[in-house]
Amino acid sequence: MISRLKFRVGLLVFILLALTVAYAYYVEPRIVVLEKVDIPISGLAQELDGFTIGVMADLHVETTRISTIRSAVQRLVGLEPDVTVIVGDFAEEATSLSEIDKALEPLSPVYGVPGNWDRWTEAANFQDLTGVEMLVNRGVSLRAGIWLCGIDTALLGHPSIDDAVVGAPEGSTVILLAHEPDVALLVRPEHDISLQISGHSHGGQIRLPFVGSVLLPPLGAEYPMGLAQAPTHWVYTTRGVGMSHIPARFLCPPEVTLITLVRPGD
Repeated sequence: MISRLKFRVGLLVFILLALTVAYAYYVEPRIVVLEKVDIPISGLAQELDGFTIGVMADLHVETTRISTIRSAVQRLVGLEPDVTVIVGDFAEEATSLSEIDKALEPLSPVYGVPGNWDRWTEAANFQDLTGVEMLVNRGVSLRAGIWLCGIDTALLGHPSIDDAVVGAPEGSTVILLAHEPDVALLVRPEHDISLQISGHSHGGQIRLPFVGSVLLPPLGAEYPMGLAQAPTHWVYTTRGVGMSHIPARFLCPPEVTLITLVRPGD
């Protein structure tokens, strides 16, 4: 009787584990979740109240299905963000990026920064993305009052926050794109950055109940997911669209984000 009970329990555990693994590999990676977050920005001009930013990251073409990337794009298209940003890790192998360009066509304008995988795979040449304006240690003015800037990947590139903020009009709201979220600890008060948007961590990609993220990458552990307050500014870290190393997600679905800038107290 006891042996039969042990067998049944063992079989049940095996079935549950098999279903969990199947879900992590074949189901959750395709469930793209839209996250919406309002971020209060001190000194935000009245006319910029409600300015929206569509956010994507970590596409990881090759590990991630192009259909998942298209699904992520479609989640944003209907919301018509004022601008869309992609904070690094476009591709993992030397490959043509034409598929990404085609998938991103419905979104405009689109700005981006390179991630560590993009620097590992120079042959992929993220600069070939015709639909994405790359901000590598530089910035651009969006409307009157927003300076959108970006830096190179901190792990394998040559990032310069100093260069990125050069040219920002006095009194503008400065938004920094940085692939690795823990770059936030390098931001100084004189950079006058209000918001940093990052990816890289994938939110841990595999999360366990009561434990959280199983493994976080270098420069992705301090601000691994969601909205956080760094010493000088807000940091938003997206879970990203794709996967790396292990083509699975558990309790950490792919994400696209709609950030809305708001005036404090409004």
